[in-house]
Amino acid sequence: MSLETSDHWDLAVRRGVSKLFLLSALAERPMHGYELAQEIAVRSGECCAPSDAAIYPTLRELSEGGYITCEAASTGKRQRNVCTLTESGREVLATAAASWGRVMPHLQKIIDDAPKSRQPITFYEPQEVVR
Repeated sequence: MSLETSDHWDLAVRRGVSKLFLLSALAERPMHGYELAQEIAVRSGECCAPSDAAIYPTLRELSEGGYITCEAASTGKRQRNVCTLTESGREVLATAAASWGRVMPHLQKIIDDAPKSRQPITFYEPQEVVR
């Protein structure tokens, strides 16, 4: 993937903030994987919505690290693993938020000072159908 494409940079952003969004969502309340993916999509304005291929390995990594716990729970006819942030996970979220907080003003300056891209915005905007 070329550095010249927004796809490259969008992927880099998603990889960089995915755990932060996930931990932040779980700080609000326990959730299962699909619910977390939906919540992250909303919180990120759809820019960082994780795929199934990304969210479940991340949940496994956080669980193995002791930052979340996941327990089976029945929701209707389905059995789902509901994840809860642990105290260690809350500490990690605080550390991550502080790290991002230190870099954000500098990133914003780069964004403000950068030449404006000529590439079209890649986010989907619904179009009104005219007949």
